[in-house]
Amino acid sequence: MPELSNAQLSALLGAWSLGQLVSVSKAEGGATNLVYRVEASSGVTFLRVYRRADRHTALREHALIEHVRARGIPAPAAIASSAGETVVQGAGQLCALYQPARGLQIGALDVQREQARAAGEVLARLHQSTRTLADVGYVRWSLAWDGPAWVERLVQVERALLALGVADATDEWALQRLREQRLWLAEPECAHAYVPRFPAQVTHGDYQPANWFFEGGAFSSIIDWEQGAFMPRAYEVARAAGFLFAGGSAFAPAFVAAYVAASGIGPAELGDGARAWACFSDHHVWALEEAYLHGNRAARRYIPQRPFRPFLSVWSELTAQT
Repeated sequence: MPELSNAQLSALLGAWSLGQLVSVSKAEGGATNLVYRVEASSGVTFLRVYRRADRHTALREHALIEHVRARGIPAPAAIASSAGETVVQGAGQLCALYQPARGLQIGALDVQREQARAAGEVLARLHQSTRTLADVGYVRWSLAWDGPAWVERLVQVERALLALGVADATDEWALQRLREQRLWLAEPECAHAYVPRFPAQVTHGDYQPANWFFEGGAFSSIIDWEQGAFMPRAYEVARAAGFLFAGGSAFAPAFVAAYVAASGIGPAELGDGARAWACFSDHHVWALEEAYLHGNRAARRYIPQRPFRPFLSVWSELTAQT
């Protein structure tokens, strides 16, 4: 997604009463949408410019944020414009303005045991707060893939990567991982479909270290609610633990243990979620395709610098330590 011009940014920000603008700079991350840090006389805010101009999805996100905030979950609120709207259309773009997150954002590799445990406890509270919410169009992942087609997708990524040239460690790991993943997808033991046995509910959808903030050991904010999903809660637990592990953290087991202690979830439900996420994770090619087929360099940070492993082998290792 191309960056906006100063004129476009000024036109969009004019929808809010921010006072005198001091600076507007593109924030790090933002692999899907554009995010700008806005400093004005009224304070610091963050402008998100959506890649997909889907007003319904943005409004649904804001309603979910307000719901969880009212129940004590630390999520930065969307800020109403001068016209009283949290979603603004202008300069050919759809956007929203958010309060800054409290605390500091740290990489998965730097998450410590106390922080991992805090993240697990907050996720348990989050799931409790959304347990009775109805599905009003949230993402529902159908866990079924055509194995040979996914093998071919990785062949296409490999060709594109080699054509661009292997220039750094990320490229080297991407090449190694896609080859290992491709081999696994062709194995008879690789499951290409799974139907969860436990019920779905509203979940954050992208609960992982890139969206966590901490004040010391305390979990202080969770951002990026746009991908809110209607999936089993254990699916999100396994997903978050997988992201922690893939990011190099040694404390994914502490995250899972804290969630189990705070939620009371049983081993059968937890295992069902792990199998569901494994089916998704083993077929996950988004970061590779974004980075090497679509030129999205921000997606490169989601390519782990470690060998590819089927998720259930990772999960067995994690749960053995809980």
